[in-house]
Order: sequence, then C-alpha cells, then structure tokens
Amino acid sequence: MRQAKLVFVACLMILAGGCAKMTLAWADLSGGGPDASPPLFADETPTAEDWETKQAPARRAAFENYVYGAMPDASSTEIISHRTIDAAAFGGAGVLEEYELVASATFGGETRSTKSFFIDVLAPAGASGPVPVIMMESFCPRTSTIPHAGVARLDDGDFCQSGGFMSGLMTYVFGRYIATPPVETILARGYAIAALYPSEAVPDSSGPGLEALAALSAGHADDETRWGAVAAWGWLFSRAVDVLETDERLDNDGFVAWGHSRYGKAALVAAAWDKRIDAVIAHQSGTGGASLNRRKKGESVGAITRDYPHWFSARYAEMAGREDAMPVDQHELLALIAPRPVFLGNARRDVWSDPNGAFRAARAASPAYTLYGSNGLDQERLDRFNPQADLSFWIRPGTHGVVKEDWPAFLEFLDARYKAPKS
Repeated sequence: MRQAKLVFVACLMILAGGCAKMTLAWADLSGGGPDASPPLFADETPTAEDWETKQAPARRAAFENYVYGAMPDASSTEIISHRTIDAAAFGGAGVLEEYELVASATFGGETRSTKSFFIDVLAPAGASGPVPVIMMESFCPRTSTIPHAGVARLDDGDFCQSGGFMSGLMTYVFGRYIATPPVETILARGYAIAALYPSEAVPDSSGPGLEALAALSAGHADDETRWGAVAAWGWLFSRAVDVLETDERLDNDGFVAWGHSRYGKAALVAAAWDKRIDAVIAHQSGTGGASLNRRKKGESVGAITRDYPHWFSARYAEMAGREDAMPVDQHELLALIAPRPVFLGNARRDVWSDPNGAFRAARAASPAYTLYGSNGLDQERLDRFNPQADLSFWIRPGTHGVVKEDWPAFLEFLDARYKAPKS
C-alpha cells in the first residue's frame, strides 16, 4: 500500500509540472563539516567597505554574466490605478487594496515596458504603526494567494482556485499552503501581505516567457547574457517596493521577499540586487537559488536549463557539466544579501532541491555576515533551526511544497526581527 501511494504521488508530481522529483532519498543532516563548504574569500578577509565597493559589485557582475543574465540599467514603475477592495476584509481583520502597475526596464538606452499587472495588498486593520509586509510571488494567481471575491481575476481564471481539480491535485502533492497562505494568522501576527503573480508580467513558459524577456531587454545585444525569468521576477519584487514604500501603513524597514521554489530563487536575486529588501524567506529554492552548483546533488544545471530554458541566461546552460569552471557560486549570492536576514527553508526528502548544498552555501556565506558583526549561520547541523540567526536554516520531514509546519517557522523567523505581537 505504501509503495502504491508513493507511485501515485510521483505520477501526480509529473502531472503538476515537474518542479520537483519524487525521491526515496533523505538529506544528510550532519552538515558535512566545514571543509565541505567553498571559501568566500580566497585571500585575506576584506573590510566591509571593500566588500561593498569592490568585491560585491564584481560578484554581481559575475552572476549576471554566468547565471541570471544582465539586469536593467534603469527601472521605473507607473501606477495605472489604485483602489480599496474591502476596508473590512476577512471578518474585519484586514484592509484589502489593489494596484495596477506597469514596470519599465532600460537596457542600452532603450526603455521597454511590461503589460499591466496587479499587486494586492492586505494590511492588518487598526495597526498602531507601520507594519512589515511579506511580498509573495506565487505560481498560483493572486485570487488564490488572497482568496477574496474582489481581487481582479485574469482572463483565463484561477487554475488553483479552491474546489477545482488542479487545486486538489496541488494541495495533495505540494501541501495545504501551496496556493493560499494562512492569511488570518499572518494578519493577527502583525504582518501585511503583498501578492504578486509574476506570470502577469513575465510568463512562466518557455515560448511566451522568452519572448517577453527579449522584448523588455531590446537594448541588450548579447543573447548569451540576456536576462532570464528568475532575474525578471526578482526585478518585480523591486518594482513592488517602488509602490509599497510610499504607503505609510507599511514599515520601510520591513520589506520581506517571500518565494517558494522558482520564486525562492527570485526572492534571493531581488535582495542581492536591491538593498531596500530587508529580509528574505526563500523556501526550497534549489538550483540557481541557494544550493551550490559545484558538487551538485539533485537537479543539475543541465536539467534545470533544459526543462526551463527561460529561467536563466543562455550562458548558464552552456556551463552545464563545467560548473567547476564558473567564477561564481551560490554562496556568493547569499553573501550579497549580508547583513540582512535570510531564511532558507528545506525538506529532508526534497533532495532534488539539494538541502545539503544550500546548507554548505549558507555556511560559506557566513564570513560576509561576520564583516557586519553577525555570525551568519549559527548551527552545525541541518536540523538545529535557530530563528534568531541572520542566516537561518530550516529543514522538516517530507518533500517539496509548503505544508502546515512551514508557516510557523517563517513567522518565528520574522518575529525574531520585527517583534510583531503574537496572536
């Protein structure tokens, strides 16, 4: 019976889009020892000023050249409309508003714009002061992230909508919170939610996605280093900040980028390029996210760029099988976020996302945090979660998804920073 259930779940994962692979393996919880992590500083440790002015810009450039593609030379965000949907949403617990936006990117002197897209903002009602906001990118439309009848719907509907076949399939495979977070709990803990559906601006499909990316970066002539969707989705977090930082209800020191899987990658990229993002929750971000490219387990560079050719630059695909020749690796992405706090979520049977590679990357990034007086990662094993640490590593039983154990850990991590009132 157990084997039949595993086979059934594996088939469902294939039907659900292949962003995870069923495995009977478990991640090693030992951490592998410090020698398992690559050095961040090959020679002497720099000062914080040298890191910020010299080394960090060079490493961002290397990521643009070898992984994510070139970021825009300049960007802007235009508000098309802004409306209050419900001043007493979710039984009076929140105020729900919606923005329609257009974002513009400049490459090589040419400026191009996205089609319009929406951000739905749900803030706690009656808060005594500005509150942190969890900016959530999801592969389910905003109508699932914030399930309210007033949220603007896409023409093709919401394939994750509660009660539908896809909703039941996804929650069975990927957990109860894969489509809809615990909205009332988040509000009660004193956090706002800003929901984005990135595919509205840059579609998550190879044909339309590559077409949209090329159109936005028309002034960038080098096809090998043209930006991929992960970079563009990270850029969208920043376009959200452009708007949210003008809202007096929201804490300008409390912009949190949240993402699961592919959008966990985007959340890390957003923070590495935009210092306005104050914290990151990157859940099971895997290859091209927190997990190292070298000594790779689970999803390889070759596999991810073959299955999702629109996510990264063409050069990243060319490095498949030659990862040791890359001048940059993912511990340096985490280091670029220092000293801001990062939560790295994982699951022990999600070996496809390589929890051990993410742990080794966090340990290797810690010297950047030390430059600012932080220890960075403060645990010797994968299963010694410390929500107070600036590099906080969480692992639970189970597989790829967002399940009931995850959100309490996310909120514990945020409470350690923002001391939001407990419900």
